[in-house]
Amino acid sequence: MQQTAVTANRYGPLTLMGPAEPSLLDRLVPGANVWHRSAAVVIGIIVVSLLAQARFYLPGNPVPITLQGFGVLMLGSVLGWRLGLASAIGYYLVGMAGLPVFANSNEGWDYVIHGVTGGYLLGFILSAGVVGYLSQRGWNRGRSLWPILLGSLLIYLPALIWLSIFDFSWPADGELFSAAMYPFMPGDIVKLMAAAAVTGGLWRFVDNRR
Repeated sequence: MQQTAVTANRYGPLTLMGPAEPSLLDRLVPGANVWHRSAAVVIGIIVVSLLAQARFYLPGNPVPITLQGFGVLMLGSVLGWRLGLASAIGYYLVGMAGLPVFANSNEGWDYVIHGVTGGYLLGFILSAGVVGYLSQRGWNRGRSLWPILLGSLLIYLPALIWLSIFDFSWPADGELFSAAMYPFMPGDIVKLMAAAAVTGGLWRFVDNRR
């Protein structure tokens, strides 16, 4: 019989293709129905919105350092790829619709489309989906750090493309990485380690509960 697992050990198989494993939410709430899942998506949007308000700015940098990244990484690792992606997209859309859910209570079409943070917000969607996908393909429990690390880095991909295409007079020529990525990485390391620790702890909880 054809094997879809890349490798396997005591944490379970890594299956990059094929049926997804149950998400951490499914393990925490066995038998979750559509109302539970819908509530989880809404709670995810609220949590990321609240974490966005914990922010500060580096001198001369218009992009705030916030706790949003921690929340987005948790969306994928806890909710799985479908619900995590739905929650990340929902956060983006309610902010676009005018609710003050972005950093510093910002909101609206102009803030997203004509602002320097628009690419980072798209990166949140990409990150939540990828983290959730990998988490449901065996990258969980003791392996939780790796999809979270990748998800943290993927936030920058749309952000750097966004800032390269559009002219916001920031960052200056030749300072794309030094202004739009490197200053945020120390904080990102702390956030991704915290997300991996919380995720790993929740997996230990559900495994010990069996």
